[in-house]
Amino acid sequence: MFDFNNRFNFIFGNNGHGKTNILEAISFLTYGRSFIGALETECIKFGCDEFIVEGEFENDLENRFLLRLIYNLSTKRKSFFFNGDKASSFSNEIFGRFPVVFLSPHSLSITYGNPSERRKFFDILIAQTSKLYLSYLKTLSKILKQKNALLKNNLADGNIEGSEFTTLLDSYNEKLTEVSASIIFRRLKFLDEFNSYFHKNFSELTPDKDNAFINYFTDFSGEIMDCNALSLDNITDALALEIRKSYKEEIARGISVVGPQRDDYIFRLEKNTGFGGRKNFNLKSFGSQGEHKTFLVALKLAEYYFLKDRSGTCPVLLLDDVLSELDSGRISNIISHLNNFGQVMLTTTDMNYSEGINRFYDKDEISLFKIKEGKVNND
Repeated sequence: MFDFNNRFNFIFGNNGHGKTNILEAISFLTYGRSFIGALETECIKFGCDEFIVEGEFENDLENRFLLRLIYNLSTKRKSFFFNGDKASSFSNEIFGRFPVVFLSPHSLSITYGNPSERRKFFDILIAQTSKLYLSYLKTLSKILKQKNALLKNNLADGNIEGSEFTTLLDSYNEKLTEVSASIIFRRLKFLDEFNSYFHKNFSELTPDKDNAFINYFTDFSGEIMDCNALSLDNITDALALEIRKSYKEEIARGISVVGPQRDDYIFRLEKNTGFGGRKNFNLKSFGSQGEHKTFLVALKLAEYYFLKDRSGTCPVLLLDDVLSELDSGRISNIISHLNNFGQVMLTTTDMNYSEGINRFYDKDEISLFKIKEGKVNND
């Protein structure tokens, strides 16, 4: 049982004692999943059949909401309860209502990882502020599953008659074109708005006048798309044409090869060369470790302020082991900025960081939690 401070929560202890599990529990209640990607089965205590997470949230109007999650190992199902009543749909009733922003070493997969990591980050962010976009993602997943099953079965044994197969495939392609175009269009519109948040935060982190860019790359066109130059109709027509061109390839390979599930967000940096010139390069391929971390922090700060403006409330900022391997100057700089946020939860192995925090928060604004063997131990 934790009674968190509504300002700063300093959670410390040795590695492997359960600090991250606290933040993970919050992610299960608000995201419906682990923020570090752990499976539900991995979160059950040995010898138990289920786990239960319960949390009380309070908004700026002091309204309180009780969330409860029960995961059952035998059924492999999660049940969510909102103010005591079982939720019929987590995505419709809970997801997005309690904004949180996570930053941890695992977050570097956004800049270092494959395109699916970047799509996941932005899809979750957009979906938290748009139920319609979330609905499009669900529809896309359903259609792709059906279409791929059709293509796979046809490739395996070809037991569907030619005319029936063609009719089904054409039907899936028509639906896929419509929902895919809507997703791409909304990703572009979002990015056009989000970039202003990102540029502002990146510039505040980099005094050297470096520039950073986020572009949207469509696999079917093989090029970066302009946020302002394309209409929904333009994207729909281009997708329909590419799906028709890929018709034989998809049948031969037994899988869909066109759609937003293959697109990417390209992160780029522009820096001074030191000789009066500038160089522009892909962060993933040529960025240093420090440049990756700076880009990621700017992304997360932009996420925070974007969610704050859209939800009308300050997200909870969850920082998991973000101070390790940083020099004292960078640590002091990060801590000095935390007072600008709402509720903050920070995990670390070093108790000494709390001394720096005391300089920016009043005593009653800080709660300390020492974690040992999965329990609070402040003796």
